[in-house]
Amino acid sequence: MNKQLLNYFGYGTNRTLDMMAAIIGRKEIEGIYGKLLGFELCIQKIDDIPDKILQTAPFPSSPRKIISECFNNDFELYIIRPREKAITYGIIWKITQQEYELVRDWELLEFGMQEDVKAVAIDAKGKIINVITHGSLSSKMPMDRVVEGNDYEDYLVPKKDILEVAEKSRKEYLERISE
Repeated sequence: MNKQLLNYFGYGTNRTLDMMAAIIGRKEIEGIYGKLLGFELCIQKIDDIPDKILQTAPFPSSPRKIISECFNNDFELYIIRPREKAITYGIIWKITQQEYELVRDWELLEFGMQEDVKAVAIDAKGKIINVITHGSLSSKMPMDRVVEGNDYEDYLVPKKDILEVAEKSRKEYLERISE
């Protein structure tokens, strides 16, 4: 793969190889453990997710509606927001810009659920790396609770269910952009 690779910081479910493979459609992904600096890891419940339809949305729907159609009302997700001296633990993946577009689609950025985040991480070898990820740029983003440390649960919903939805989402996105 000779394409320019991005340093994408995957946290929550996206720190697992299975999830990243389902999102981008490739299993051979280079990654190293890392810490994202200046962002705290939060969990949102369905009522915390935006219910507004943006004009930038690829089709008229809100993030909450899209998620509600795929999962039940007990759904929870990981998201980051800025907080001084906070650390979020995850994996720094090497992915292409096109693969990051698949991540952006999965994370509903065009629908207003999250935003692109440029940040700084430290890898397991102590190297400082500029990364791109997604989350909220607002320290006041609604959330249910904050997650501390590295030993958090990877999947907040059944793994099989979220992997199936991610693969379906990738296929729908690729069909949509090829039209």
